[in-house]
Amino acid sequence: MKNLFYSILLVTGVACVVASCSKGAYNANTAANANGSINPLTPLTTPDQFNWIGSGQDPMSATINGVGWKASYATWSLDTFGGNVIKGYLGGQIMYLYLNQVYQGNIYPMGYHDYLQSGSWSDSVGGAYLSYYSYYGNSGEVYITHNDSAYIQGLFYFKGITGSGQVTTVSNGYFKLNKF
Repeated sequence: MKNLFYSILLVTGVACVVASCSKGAYNANTAANANGSINPLTPLTTPDQFNWIGSGQDPMSATINGVGWKASYATWSLDTFGGNVIKGYLGGQIMYLYLNQVYQGNIYPMGYHDYLQSGSWSDSVGGAYLSYYSYYGNSGEVYITHNDSAYIQGLFYFKGITGSGQVTTVSNGYFKLNKF
């Protein structure tokens, strides 16, 4: 009886390992809106890899699923935890960044379960809209190029995912906002 129990346990364990093994491959759904997003297994690691530095438009801009987007206006505020709250608006669309205690010249992750630095994109607030969150996705970063008492500036990208699994890609992100 004891040997039967151990045999069942061994077979179940081997089956679980075989079923969950992906051999380290990065599996991307080519039909998803996430095409062209940065591979989460090889994120950007140096400032020079954020090579869209000259292509941004004030106050905030990005490419969303391959289509250019530029905020008509944007706001900055500081919350009680030291987080920079940045919101860009274009009609009913909102780009939202939360950047907690970020400093000039540093790269910060904005991916899965990272709530200290995160981004979201809402496509049509006030209508039948979807919000896509970086902390549900598996890639995203922000590079802070300037942060002092006068203004904050940076570059970002992330894969945003809704609670129901729909995907969007935010790339070539840029912001430059006066603080006061």
